[in-house]
Amino acid sequence: MNLVLLRPDEIDGGEARLRDRRAAHLRDVIGAGEGSRVRVGVVRGPRGTARVAAARDGNGDVVLSLDALDQPATPRPPVDLVLAVPRPKALRRVLQSAAALGVGRIDLVNAWRVEKSFFHSPVLAAGALRDELIAGCEQGATTWVPDVAVHELLMPFVESSLSGDDDRARVLLHPHAGAAIETRITPGHRGRVVAAIGPEGGWIDRELATFEEQSFAAVHLGERVLRVETAVSVLLAQIALLRRL
Repeated sequence: MNLVLLRPDEIDGGEARLRDRRAAHLRDVIGAGEGSRVRVGVVRGPRGTARVAAARDGNGDVVLSLDALDQPATPRPPVDLVLAVPRPKALRRVLQSAAALGVGRIDLVNAWRVEKSFFHSPVLAAGALRDELIAGCEQGATTWVPDVAVHELLMPFVESSLSGDDDRARVLLHPHAGAAIETRITPGHRGRVVAAIGPEGGWIDRELATFEEQSFAAVHLGERVLRVETAVSVLLAQIALLRRL
């Protein structure tokens, strides 16, 4: 945890009382005691520092006294993800990595090769999804918590929500695509990007065609075939580098 992320409603009179895993982490992992200073941020808000006013009060809570929230909020990251739902254990890692690296929004979608049982996993509950994203933001020291939505019907989502009426660059990851990502996201690109990543077995032809109808270009990240959790991190890293060049 590189940033203690606070909800606005947790702050009262310049203090925040923690009684969950954050309190345990501060006490047992970081070893923060009374008087220690830690980095804090407010969800979708500013960042700053806080002093540990009480490391173990009568209820075992940790009380933080906010010093100053004088650093700006993390701006919305320029990349949105459309992600075919992976295995639940992998999904946890994907959500944390994506939030740490920075994405604006994640749409979790169905696909022909997605196991239908995945949609009954408790990991897809709204609270569980948010918990994983919060953990990723704490690791990446960012206050932008991505929006997330689950769509059990792929085609209606693509045809309505990705109808091509915005100016985002659109890429669809496919290991056998003929073009590399830099042919679509050129060095120095400053606009927004929406990237679609399929299931472990890849998108089927009909799904590829549906995305292409909405101006998505099939691209690859290199010659290797990657697991979904690896592909997400590689994708976001490559886009970040291309934007900096």
